[in-house]
Amino acid sequence: MTIVHTEASDAWGGQDIRVFNEALWFRDRGHRVHLFGPRHGELFRRAHESSLSCEAISFAKKAKPFDFLRLVQRFKAIQPDVVCTHSSVDSWVGLLAARFCKVPATVRYRHVSTPVNGHLLNRWQYRGLCDHVVTTAKMVQQNIQRVFNLPPQKISSIPTGILAPVLPSREEARTQLLRRFNLPDNALLIGQVSVLRSWKGQYVLIDAFEQLADRIPNSYLLLVGGGPVTGDYSKRARESPQAQRILLPGHQDDVWPFFRGLDVALLSSTKNEGIPQAGLQAMFAGCPFVGTDVGGIPEIVDHERTGLIVPPSDAPALAEGIIRILEQPELGLEMARRARDMVMEKFTLEDMGQRLEQLFQMLVATSTRRRRA
Repeated sequence: MTIVHTEASDAWGGQDIRVFNEALWFRDRGHRVHLFGPRHGELFRRAHESSLSCEAISFAKKAKPFDFLRLVQRFKAIQPDVVCTHSSVDSWVGLLAARFCKVPATVRYRHVSTPVNGHLLNRWQYRGLCDHVVTTAKMVQQNIQRVFNLPPQKISSIPTGILAPVLPSREEARTQLLRRFNLPDNALLIGQVSVLRSWKGQYVLIDAFEQLADRIPNSYLLLVGGGPVTGDYSKRARESPQAQRILLPGHQDDVWPFFRGLDVALLSSTKNEGIPQAGLQAMFAGCPFVGTDVGGIPEIVDHERTGLIVPPSDAPALAEGIIRILEQPELGLEMARRARDMVMEKFTLEDMGQRLEQLFQMLVATSTRRRRA
């Protein structure tokens, strides 16, 4: 198949990583894959470095007519079998161009749990412009299905799959982190690895850490990641009475040393989550995990079996969850073992790719039969 992805995002979060890894998986399976996105975006840069076929499209709101004409021109040349769209602007432009060019199959992805307005234009997009909707979590699927009254066969939940390298032992990874940040041997490492955005809940996490700091005096908080509010978080950390124990290493290309070496991994999001990469990666790495009751997080965290769930925006509850794992390491290790088994069974990149490949083939075959009828 010839598969096209459009992505307007210029960031490098879970959504962008999914698009990138999915494109590589299909290319390695022998499919032809093309990516359209902003030239200044991180996804475009990484695609170019990986020799993925990629072309620059601004996907700026004011440039929609020009981007539409450009995509029509390129779709006629590429002749895609499937067009996959991911964000708001590129979905409108990409799906309209695909409809104009009579592309056999179109797929509108929905990565986050942010509510979608059910107004007339969105109903047209989700019900008419695309042939199928793919979400990253069941709760996102249920919300979209309810808002737009979609038939079950038009929407699927296909969570993001994990691709991980061979990892060192937990003890070795922990020792390396302690040396990297010049921390004492008895330090306990609490961390969140995610883009620094307001809704990722790092402010709540800092509040929680301040509440537990006296009770766990050898604990340190690592906020790993970059993003649009990095300066705000840096200021908040500097002003904290626990400033010397809050570390902001910035964006990291390789996040596995953190997931493998942390004593507790967190995701303190307050909204918008599908099934988060940060949770699955922590679980694959064997790190005890605490997440908030937001979006698709409860779909991977069976409370007290594969991790702990706490209410969003609740610093005391988050602090107690962290303390519980640090003070009951056997519980943390047992939950981490079950969580890793779950990820290996249900959330691998291979499983995700195969499910998508089957879906795309079915959509193209259905379109072919319809045209012949």
